[in-house]
Amino acid sequence: MRVDRPEATLGLAKNLFQLHLQADVPYEAMFIFRMILPVLMVAVLSHHHLSEAGWVRWSDVAEVAASCYLAGCFSKQQMGHLCGDVGKAMIKRDEWGALNPRQEQVISGIADNVIVYHTGSGTCNTMGFSGQNCQQCLQDESCAKQAVLALQDQDMSSGKDDIRYNFLIDQNGVIYEGRGWSVVGQHTTGRNDKTIGIGMLGDFSSSEPSLASQTALKNLISCGEAAGVLSRGSDFTTGPAISGKAFYDMVQRCRGLCSS
Repeated sequence: MRVDRPEATLGLAKNLFQLHLQADVPYEAMFIFRMILPVLMVAVLSHHHLSEAGWVRWSDVAEVAASCYLAGCFSKQQMGHLCGDVGKAMIKRDEWGALNPRQEQVISGIADNVIVYHTGSGTCNTMGFSGQNCQQCLQDESCAKQAVLALQDQDMSSGKDDIRYNFLIDQNGVIYEGRGWSVVGQHTTGRNDKTIGIGMLGDFSSSEPSLASQTALKNLISCGEAAGVLSRGSDFTTGPAISGKAFYDMVQRCRGLCSS
């Protein structure tokens, strides 16, 4: 790839990036954009380091493109908009009132594990609800938002950098952005790196999550696979001792169905 006019390339990259930020572009267009922008950027960034023949090394293109895609070119908000309708319907961090994280660690490479938990009854207790009242509360979006915020408060109060999960799902099938696709979570000791942690809002020790939430879980995983931020056929697990038999059984049925 020869770079004869780096200034013009930089201008084109900037214009494309601003257009991407302002427009509600379809997923297919954004996918193409994600492939183009890193190459344009590396062309500009490398023009001071060209070989004597004036060529950019493709190894540099691959390295910077990967770093750009995973760590710098796309904000959490943009990452949340992946996969068309799934991303657009997602409740973003600012919509549920998230506090800023203390720090963030970017996932190295593409995530290849999904670990699903139920959030249990503890969050409802802090909000003054318990038992059936808790489950009813979590069917209301405003209550579910409060629950997600309460979870973040609990996690950060215990020393975590942010809410522990990458995503959460309520009983109406609404998905809430936690740390998102690109940031390492703090949900499973020793298994956080390259793992997407998903919390199902509620206590499912003796009953399964709603069909709507199970469908949302499948769609979210399909979204990550289609967008290239989650490996296809990712390992899909939970912990029976933590999650309860009903929830564990649901996850076992979902294995092979939720991930293509």
